[in-house]
Amino acid sequence: MDKYYYELNKPARTLIIRQYIYRIGQYRYNWHQALEILLVMKGRVEMSCGGKTVMMEEDDLILIDSNVGHASLAREEDSAAMVIHLEPEYLEEYYYPLKNWKFSGFTDSLTRNKKEALEIRGAMAFMMACGGSDNPGDRLLHEQELNRLLLLLFRLFPPARQADMELGRTEKQKDLMERLLEYVEKNYREKITLQDLSRVCRYNPSYLSVYFKNQVGINFYDYLTRIRVREATLELCSTDNTVLDVAHSHGFPDVKAFNTAFRKTFGKSPMEYRRQILAENRGKELLEKREFLPVDDESINRKLTGYERELLETCMGREDVFGSRLLKKELVKSLKKQVDDSSRQLETFLEKAGKIQKTAEELADLF
Repeated sequence: MDKYYYELNKPARTLIIRQYIYRIGQYRYNWHQALEILLVMKGRVEMSCGGKTVMMEEDDLILIDSNVGHASLAREEDSAAMVIHLEPEYLEEYYYPLKNWKFSGFTDSLTRNKKEALEIRGAMAFMMACGGSDNPGDRLLHEQELNRLLLLLFRLFPPARQADMELGRTEKQKDLMERLLEYVEKNYREKITLQDLSRVCRYNPSYLSVYFKNQVGINFYDYLTRIRVREATLELCSTDNTVLDVAHSHGFPDVKAFNTAFRKTFGKSPMEYRRQILAENRGKELLEKREFLPVDDESINRKLTGYERELLETCMGREDVFGSRLLKKELVKSLKKQVDDSSRQLETFLEKAGKIQKTAEELADLF
């Protein structure tokens, strides 16, 4: 089944992009070279980024800079997001030297419905529709929308220039965090304290406590618990091991501590969660890095259509939007196609219903 996922790789033009829609679930912390734009399409998502933790509601956006650690955790079931990863070299022509610029920002209840935010969501939906196409016109439209998206994004979240001294501190902090997180990943099954971390990097525990929270957005022990819950969840839903065995094998001192941590994360006990996952036949999916959503997902399609419609309404009567005439034409074409597809589906349904009714009448005459 086709998924909402595509990649473009044009290294000669420094255009390397990946866009997808996926289901957000258990706690995940990472960083990467690419600039990331994340749009919450369904549910509520807790995001920790650059030392800040924010609760993102539906339609909220967050811009994550290159090599900045960030984490996501779904706070409602079936939470989903659209993501764009763009290699930052694409911006070198405009923001030089690129290493001296910082790109970040997020929307909240006061900003999620600003004009720029509405247009960004529409541009992301439109890019998803024509991304990965072999048609030359679609490719041109895709890159046009990408540039317009970046222009709107940096109006909403203006980039900040960093001093060389601050840049040097950032590199040292990145190296330190890599060592700390690697240690936790290797030893989370054991009892780990701030004193253990201090021996790894030779900083005192009090400093590390403040430093860790400033970098990750949550304190060290909360982070350790989330890593343990994440790994325990995989075992819980892919094996027949008892809850007691799962708890002990992932660093929890007892079942009570495991239950408390699990309820705090998922709002239900480990057994309730296991039964639900097995009933939905999603145990295998937990082993995958990401669950990309299929292109026939009705709720996601409605959301994408809504974003396109908002963009169309925002652009109507304006000529200051880059490529607005062409964009309007393409959006109208896209919406018309969706209406035509829905009409054909309705006709097919009515035709089948008519046949069923006719068959029922014939059977009634026999009896």
